[in-house]
Amino acid sequence: MAGMNARSPFLIGGVIVAAIVGLGLFLLARTGSGEPPAAAPVPSPSVTPSPTAGTPTAAPDPESVAADQGSTVLKIKVADCEACQVTAVPTSTAGGAKDWSATVEQGMAQIELPTPQTLGLAFFVQGEKDGTDTPARTLVTLQPDQVPPGDPVAAERVAAAKTAGYCWSGTTLDVATLAFAAQESGSRVQRAWADPALPTLAAQVDLGKGSDKPVTLACAEE
Repeated sequence: MAGMNARSPFLIGGVIVAAIVGLGLFLLARTGSGEPPAAAPVPSPSVTPSPTAGTPTAAPDPESVAADQGSTVLKIKVADCEACQVTAVPTSTAGGAKDWSATVEQGMAQIELPTPQTLGLAFFVQGEKDGTDTPARTLVTLQPDQVPPGDPVAAERVAAAKTAGYCWSGTTLDVATLAFAAQESGSRVQRAWADPALPTLAAQVDLGKGSDKPVTLACAEE
């Protein structure tokens, strides 16, 4: 019995040494085999914006707009004009002339219309008082003094402009986001403009009388 107790430390030590040697041989075999280490997980591809949604600041080909058989949802952001009414007035006869209107709620109005009618589209904004739209419809100037499309447009620049493009070049997007700004005085919209500027057709409006005065639409499609 005393002999067994005397040998126990040697037996335990031998087992430990054997385990260490075995582990070392295993690791050496994996390293020497040329087996590559586990690869890091491949990150998921980043989500790219849909080509059918965005802010159109480049003029599309007019023939492509006119030939499009789909429809377009306009998400129109209007700053500082809650409860105002936005009206889109087409000047193209494709699909029949019709106006579309929507109320600004939480800073946005949404309109859906046939894509061909976005070509030469003009916009108006009306103020609201006590739940009723004010009589005057103010033309939205989309490109004052031919500001390059995509450039920011400050109120001071609109106030100093002599002329402006107001007939939108349109879009072939399924969803297009437009950003307008407005200046109100006593619930009457005095000025409204696109910020950033949008591409327009050739027609121009004289701003000497103010954009809140009646205007005859005369958009050219060429």
